[in-house]
Amino acid sequence: MNNSMSKDLKKRTFADTFISCGLCFVELAFSVYHIIEYFRGGSPECISNAVYCFIIFAELGLLSLILLEIKRTGKPFSKKVITKLRAMALILIVGGIMPRITEMTSEGGNEAISFTFSSMNILVIFLGIIIGILSEIFVYGMSLQKDNDLIA
Repeated sequence: MNNSMSKDLKKRTFADTFISCGLCFVELAFSVYHIIEYFRGGSPECISNAVYCFIIFAELGLLSLILLEIKRTGKPFSKKVITKLRAMALILIVGGIMPRITEMTSEGGNEAISFTFSSMNILVIFLGIIIGILSEIFVYGMSLQKDNDLIA
């Protein structure tokens, strides 16, 4: 990749990196807020919200790391980026499998927790699969980039 393309790529990723880092910390704050709310006597749904916020925090954190790697090296097709994309896919798939806690009931000394699995869970799983497929496309892009670098 020539130097001017690398500089343009670094400029384009600056704002994206800044925004994703900012949103990452906001999601971490939301996750902590939901945990504190649960311990203050909130509903069990606070635990689900905290876990989902933490999943979004992890996704945005990995995205920020990918953008920082691209900004640092100027090359989007690298082993580190592929590993982070695969981690993003795995986190989304696991997060999609996790059911949502909707309510906790107590009858006759027995406690019951209700879980729901909605179409949103399936959407999250499919997004994870799509990111996993994109990571495989990045593997092919990395091999093309290596070939191009050897020629140039």
